[in-house]
Amino acid sequence: MNIETLLLCLIVCMAGSVRSSRNQMFFAEKMLENKAVMSNLITKLHNISPTQCSYICLQQKCECFGFESNTKTCRIHAFCRLYSTSVDEAGWKYYRTEWATFMSSEYWLGLKEATWSDAAIDCLSKGAKLVEIESSAEDNFILTLAMELTRNVWLGGTDMTVEGKWVWQSTGTLFSYSAWDMARGQPNNYANQDCLSLYRPYGLTWCDESCGASYQYICEREIITTV
Repeated sequence: MNIETLLLCLIVCMAGSVRSSRNQMFFAEKMLENKAVMSNLITKLHNISPTQCSYICLQQKCECFGFESNTKTCRIHAFCRLYSTSVDEAGWKYYRTEWATFMSSEYWLGLKEATWSDAAIDCLSKGAKLVEIESSAEDNFILTLAMELTRNVWLGGTDMTVEGKWVWQSTGTLFSYSAWDMARGQPNNYANQDCLSLYRPYGLTWCDESCGASYQYICEREIITTV
């Protein structure tokens, strides 16, 4: 953990009255340094501290904020992506939450490649599961997250128990939604492929892959709210 990450963690953890079931951590997004992100802007504030900026970001349920220390300007965004519309502007630093939020779930990107089983174990250690896609809207959102990764991406589906019977690993329930790349004959069970992935050579479409392959992955956990 670098100094900037630690500082922002301490800043947010001290903002104790935020209505949340957990403390939020922000991470410096190096790819957006000296850029002002223009898209998905919620609000722009002046003459405030980074502590206040991060606190307001949490109140607004944002995923990202930028701070320019010379002018003490804060930009709060619903979310930031590396491909978000931006302009070059010296002095800006951006910070993103570790977990991205969509509807009633939040998602974490597993950058280190792992087998399907090891990825599922890592998600479980975070109180999460390999992502389970249940609608076209969620599918589109997961695609935007997968675009930030660099390799194939594990999802939480498998048919290792009964061939051709695809279920979500955490519950064993059959898919209620699917988006197989049927144009390429997916799933095809080539060489006993039993785990669901987003296959990058095919444009991150749904494909079955060998569970022993090492891919990046996305974890999902339900957002728990308190009254």
